[in-house]
Amino acid sequence: MLKTALRPRSLAFLAAALLVAALFVSLSMWQLNASLQSSTVADPAKDRVSAIEDVTTPGETVTSQQADHVVSVTGTYVPDSTVLVPGRLQDGASGYWVVTQLVVPDSQERWDVADSDVSLAVARGWVASPEQVDPAPSGQIRVIGRLLPTDSPLSSEKLAAGQVGSVSSAQLSNLWDAPLYSGYVAAFAENPATQPAPVSSDGVLQDSATLMGHGLSRLQIDQQPTDTSVHALNLFYAIEWVVFAGFAFFMWWRFVRDEQLREENPEEYFYFEGDYFWDEAEQSYYYWDAQDQCYYFFDDQPAVAARARNDARHDDAAHDDAARPGARRAGAGRAASSSENPTPRSDNGAPQ
Repeated sequence: MLKTALRPRSLAFLAAALLVAALFVSLSMWQLNASLQSSTVADPAKDRVSAIEDVTTPGETVTSQQADHVVSVTGTYVPDSTVLVPGRLQDGASGYWVVTQLVVPDSQERWDVADSDVSLAVARGWVASPEQVDPAPSGQIRVIGRLLPTDSPLSSEKLAAGQVGSVSSAQLSNLWDAPLYSGYVAAFAENPATQPAPVSSDGVLQDSATLMGHGLSRLQIDQQPTDTSVHALNLFYAIEWVVFAGFAFFMWWRFVRDEQLREENPEEYFYFEGDYFWDEAEQSYYYWDAQDQCYYFFDDQPAVAARARNDARHDDAAHDDAARPGARRAGAGRAASSSENPTPRSDNGAPQ
């Protein structure tokens, strides 16, 4: 079979199969990369504390690239601005987020349309009941927390006074009558601005950092979303293209195998409806042509192809056979001789 595989026609077929397989493998890699790129992973750089001015500016929508950054912002809490957001979970328990307006000094300069300093909604922490809410600290306060995109506004009609359905910058801007950053900060730490920031030398918030509220629980918010799973549909397409690449090699192997079997068992590959027989001397099959009333050898066998061409040069009957390409007239005496013991290939005998 190796000899058959090394023939020019087989090698040409192999080159075509390699090109097709390479194309399919490249498509598989493309689908696999698309599957991996559709996943999102936590960015360690976002957990290092940055000044809010380095991440976002007033009037700018908080995008997915800006969201989840841990930011530091200094400002003053507005008294009596605190609202509660019900239905927030903490350690499996349902409670309230405590959200307060923080005015950021000198922020008006960073937003041309603002008529006053811009405020930032700060989710200061979680409480189990409204009775646990302490007044916001006064003075200049440094807040360190995770920057999040604004929520969609929800109706507050059925909520108690001082409660809102979500942390929506647009809704809170109307409620507080002040310009707001488009996102909000989920606070992890609060401390007076006159004190050092509770940040380690590598820029990460220290574990000892706390909130300035006795009844508040620190919010447990990681980077969102984090998904390391592989997209199933792209993965399926990637596997599918690899299967197609394997099928290209299978087609080449099948071609070589059929060529080999055609040489070993040519009688299995004759497309002739009729009787044909085996000639021991010629080592070839021949058949009876009813139209010409003559026997012909099958010339698609390599063992007799060269001999057929030589006989055609010296046979006076070659001119008669030239109109029948692919066939070589069998000797009438040989074909009719019973000593050759022809073996029929069908249930009917050859014409006598």
